[in-house]
Amino acid sequence: MNVDQLNPQALADQGKQEYEKGSYLAAADLFSQAALAYKSVSDELSAAEMKNNQSVALLQAGKAREALQATEGTEAVFQQAGDLKRQGIAIGNRAAALEGLKKWQEALAEYDRAASIFEQIDEGDMHSMVRQAAANLNLKRGHIVDTQMDVYDSLRLVKKPTLTQRIMKFLMRIGLIR
Repeated sequence: MNVDQLNPQALADQGKQEYEKGSYLAAADLFSQAALAYKSVSDELSAAEMKNNQSVALLQAGKAREALQATEGTEAVFQQAGDLKRQGIAIGNRAAALEGLKKWQEALAEYDRAASIFEQIDEGDMHSMVRQAAANLNLKRGHIVDTQMDVYDSLRLVKKPTLTQRIMKFLMRIGLIR
């Protein structure tokens, strides 16, 4: 056995490389191994982060149920550590997995929880991303008013708006978009 196979950081780096190549299942497996390796050295925060990376990779591979399972317990680890940003990310990953399972109401509730945390810690760009995901979900379901509210909320706190976001903010300010 190669020493690198036991090194959690090396496993995490390999997982990131596989993810960037589009080898999502291989990446998920490496992130899972990294999580176990971090746990073996009592680094619960890094283990939870690897489980979240695993969840994202599994979701990209079309494995929503497994992605949801990978997030189990990670929110609590970040909450206990007082790491609200990673707690919000964990909730957002859970929401995305629930959306992949077509559990719309649960997904929207989790997107709302994540957005609330990001707003609380002034993470405008993360807040915007979560609200955009909720808007897309509401649009898929035909809930136009909810979509508009999510889009408006996604623009409200964004720190570095894109050109399209700046135009939308302007149109909303002058009353052309409601």
